[in-house]
Amino acid sequence: MRNKRQANNDRDLTRVIKFSSALGLGLMAAFLSSIKQVTPELQYEFSVRTGFSFAAAAALSWVFWRLVFGKPNSSEQGLSKLRKRWLVLLSVFLTVATLAPFAYTLKGIANEKLLEIAEGTALAVLALGGVGLLLWKAARFLENDSKREDDSAASGPEEK
Repeated sequence: MRNKRQANNDRDLTRVIKFSSALGLGLMAAFLSSIKQVTPELQYEFSVRTGFSFAAAAALSWVFWRLVFGKPNSSEQGLSKLRKRWLVLLSVFLTVATLAPFAYTLKGIANEKLLEIAEGTALAVLALGGVGLLLWKAARFLENDSKREDDSAASGPEEK
């Protein structure tokens, strides 16, 4: 009963991760593809390209997480070489596809403003990296705690 509930929880969490990541990356791609001008004011225009960008980014994100999580009960075997290659290829592609529209929107900005934007971007990357590190540490802590709980439940109640 407990294993089935744990499997359902894991499946639900996986779905939430896939959906939220696909939605977030899709919205970001749609927003970046709709930007027409940054200076002197932000101008954007929704078009078919905006919808295509959303759909493509969301689909690629979904595929990426399918590669990461794989099929249920297959995590003990590890990732195959082909799957690792696809994962690396898709990771590089998603990174380039994320950075390219950002760089494209900076084409009309003066050099003195580029330095400010670069500083702000670097700070944002550092902040997000710190948040990512904290989330990773929290996930590891919770995973280890869950393993300890499972081990103590499997060994039976302790007598004092």
